[in-house]
Amino acid sequence: SPPVLFLGSLAATLELAGYTLGGLVAGEGSFYRQRRLPPYADGTERQRFVFALEMAERDAPLVAALRGLLQAGSSTRRDRPRPNEQPTVDVRITSNRQHLRTTVPFMDRFLLPGAKRVQYDAWRSDLLAYLEAHPTRWGRGPSVCSEPDCTRPVRGRGLCRAHYYRATGY
Repeated sequence: SPPVLFLGSLAATLELAGYTLGGLVAGEGSFYRQRRLPPYADGTERQRFVFALEMAERDAPLVAALRGLLQAGSSTRRDRPRPNEQPTVDVRITSNRQHLRTTVPFMDRFLLPGAKRVQYDAWRSDLLAYLEAHPTRWGRGPSVCSEPDCTRPVRGRGLCRAHYYRATGY
């Protein structure tokens, strides 16, 4: 029946678009980490995991297609840094939640074996290890006071308003 054929061809088209954009990432994308300040209270370094892809502005539709497929990240247009260079457009994802929701599943499925896949696999394993060592509190509600039997929200220094006032005098 025609509707099934149409859905089959649409699925094949989406699959082809995924592999095409995966090839674009293999050629132009990068996966890296940045140091963030301040460090954690225990002295370990905070890190930001970044997926980025930057291309000449003439290729903006490809960058927009990747961003549209991932439905994440930010896009920036930059003017020519030097007179003989072209303006560029990029897509950049820095949110760990967005990486887990979109970047990792997309790359796992569409990034083919090669040097970029090796770079991505190392980046992904570092990201997962970092998130395991430093879990986020996002979605768990406000932190509670560190004083025993106190369940009020934290104002600062891990203490509620009353305990903070006692500890600091103001």
